[in-house]
Amino acid sequence: MASTPVKIALLGNGFAARVQLPALRKVGGNEVLGIAGRDPERARATAERFGLPRSTSDYRELLDLKPDLVIVTTPVDLHAPMVRDALEVGAAVLCEKPFAMSAAEAEPLVQAAEGRLALIDHQLRWNPYRKKLDELVRSGTLGDLWHVRVQAAWGQPQHLTRPHTWWYEKERGGGILGAGASHLVDMLLFHFGAIDRVQGRLLTYVKERPSDDGPKAVTADEHASLWLDLASGVRATLDTDLILPGGPFLMMEVWGSQGVLRLENEVRLTHTPHGGEMQGIAVDPGEFADTEGEHASYGAFGRAEPMFLRDVLAAVAEGRSELPGAATFADGLACMRVLDAARASDEQGGWVACS
Repeated sequence: MASTPVKIALLGNGFAARVQLPALRKVGGNEVLGIAGRDPERARATAERFGLPRSTSDYRELLDLKPDLVIVTTPVDLHAPMVRDALEVGAAVLCEKPFAMSAAEAEPLVQAAEGRLALIDHQLRWNPYRKKLDELVRSGTLGDLWHVRVQAAWGQPQHLTRPHTWWYEKERGGGILGAGASHLVDMLLFHFGAIDRVQGRLLTYVKERPSDDGPKAVTADEHASLWLDLASGVRATLDTDLILPGGPFLMMEVWGSQGVLRLENEVRLTHTPHGGEMQGIAVDPGEFADTEGEHASYGAFGRAEPMFLRDVLAAVAEGRSELPGAATFADGLACMRVLDAARASDEQGGWVACS
């Protein structure tokens, strides 16, 4: 890392305060110029807690400080304008997923970011267990690939009675398809390549939630089931749910002519040959095994965050326009096309092409 700290502007005061600020403090080599949040009092409290010099409800004030890196962790409907403004002041950008409200909104951002370091925060790509799974798949351990199954359950009791927020508004980019399935779709794209078409079903269980103005209708999805046909000919199935009990749980199974690889909760990787017994695969977890600190309370995502951010900061400090292995804006656009196709399939039925 260069001796001069990377100057960072944080746009958003949710995930940024819970995970990214603690991770940045752990990593070091950076100077957070300030944080912008919708609620000025909450933003001020976060700034005081982490010793930041500035808080604001107007993110442009932070962009005027000419940051080296802008991290966007706001509601989805704010991503595009913030990313666009960050690029215009010459900053590198790390944007939360989903990248935008739609592929159409994402496309000009990809063009604007050409030749620049512009990434999506799919931090699980930095998990050593996931890297090992990728290595085994690519080395032919499973022979011919047949099928991939991904499941993620985030159900916790508080989700049944949680008050209404933007998260439950489809119009603002809320819902499990964007928040959860975007990570899972990125996994499929990262490990197995392009997705040609999707058939999807979205459900909402809790139809209205309490708000300061009384009960408010929920328009975003709380469950997503997808069938996905990859360009390689492999069929994948994906299920993710915010409400049903049993979470948090994350699992990927990769089936092939020589057996199955299974990754459970991002920390247990096994291989079962056809007709054989399940075998644990040794992986050095490194820093991913660290469960100390506020960031780690966010599970696998939180534990991977400092590992990812350290490499992002190094790339910014060195003036690089690429970070090998990280999800780029082009990757974010590919993911958005899959999410758009899933929504279209839910509305009109049948298979929808990801184009």
